[in-house]
Amino acid sequence: PDFRVLDLTKSTFNDASTSYFHKYIGGYHGAKLQRYQDLIENNIDGEMKEIIGGLSSKTAFNDINRILNQQQVLNMLNTKYIIYNPGAAPLLNNSSFGNAWFVTDFKIVENADEEIAALKTNNLKTTAIIDKKFEGDFSKEFNYDSNAKINLKLYEPNKLQYTFNASTEQMVVFSEIYYSKGWKAFIDGKENKYFRANYLLRAMTIPAGTHEIEFRFEPIVWVVGERVSLVSSSV
Repeated sequence: PDFRVLDLTKSTFNDASTSYFHKYIGGYHGAKLQRYQDLIENNIDGEMKEIIGGLSSKTAFNDINRILNQQQVLNMLNTKYIIYNPGAAPLLNNSSFGNAWFVTDFKIVENADEEIAALKTNNLKTTAIIDKKFEGDFSKEFNYDSNAKINLKLYEPNKLQYTFNASTEQMVVFSEIYYSKGWKAFIDGKENKYFRANYLLRAMTIPAGTHEIEFRFEPIVWVVGERVSLVSSSV
């Protein structure tokens, strides 16, 4: 479950069948988050067309890899496999960023319009695009460590766990949708701030050392409801 699949043989954003088998770029529900819809219209649609154009013109293998390397939004969404022919093996995208990656720099923007526009003019593998309203939620003193490692250890619908090791403080972008109304972040069991980067992903600065990073989905309505149910059942 540590990658996503793009299926070009179906209506990507209106057919949910691929979601039965894979984590899917198209999702599985017609009611999408507005920011994801924005990304579809401004970035993903165009990137899909470039890939389809390359495949339909029988582009050489090296040229396909070059085209895939340029599709930064699909790559930040960790699109590892592309289904382009039901009768052929899927195309492996070696340019996908993975489920989490370290950046060397960040760019602060003024608003959502600048944020989504910056996705087309920056190298998202090395630079995190951050709305200025999150400036107080991360450390600016991080220092990129080329030997730093982060690995997805556990994936569940309501819980994600990563192992982390670095000699210096790092900024990490996670290929997971930012949703502050329920998702909480923890470092070694202690709740920690995280913020939005690249218009709709999660990011966090993590101190040097060896740590366990965890995201848990704990919406207030669920926590309150669970307590009410517990009290009711004990009466």
